[in-house]
Amino acid sequence: MNANCPHRSVFHWGIRAMKIEQKEYDDLIRLAPPIQYMWTIVNFAQAWNTWVKALEKSLSPAKMTVTQITALQALFYNKRPMTPTEIAKVLPLDTHSISPLVDKLHKRKLVTRRRSKADRRSIEVELTGQGMELLRSLSPNINEVLEVVFGNLNQQELDEFVKLSHVISYNAADYVGANKKRMDENARILSGISEGKPAAKKTSKKKSK
Repeated sequence: MNANCPHRSVFHWGIRAMKIEQKEYDDLIRLAPPIQYMWTIVNFAQAWNTWVKALEKSLSPAKMTVTQITALQALFYNKRPMTPTEIAKVLPLDTHSISPLVDKLHKRKLVTRRRSKADRRSIEVELTGQGMELLRSLSPNINEVLEVVFGNLNQQELDEFVKLSHVISYNAADYVGANKKRMDENARILSGISEGKPAAKKTSKKKSK
């Protein structure tokens, strides 16, 4: 552990408070993960939880959740019907959790569901006029939260945050064997959302003769 770490004394105090033997104390110190990593995790989790609470507060008049509004935004920015699996990739949710979400949005007449003409086994979800109007009415509330949370960060800082978050996600994906193609798809769709336009579809490059 780095002796110059500002949180080192706090960690030591916590162990000392347990009133354990010196040998056990030394073993814990030797085996403990770098405190910088632990504080990064704690701070990131706190930031995420606080951000979600702030956004949910702005959505409360419409009785919407962050997950529900994100699904509607994905449909809006992609400007086309999406399958439940595609929506799940954006949120991200597993396939078992996406069906109840779509059911709730459909019940509120914010989306429609229909069989795909290309594949009758597949369901397509599309934003309704009522869903569009809800997004429009909530935009001022959402923008206010975004301005409060991110307003004092410049573009370079925001870009760096996105870059670091992506690196951490990929490192964790390597460890658990997650599907990186899904993460790339998420990034592709979200890049379109951040630019206020649907993400460009992948096209196969023709080999030059």
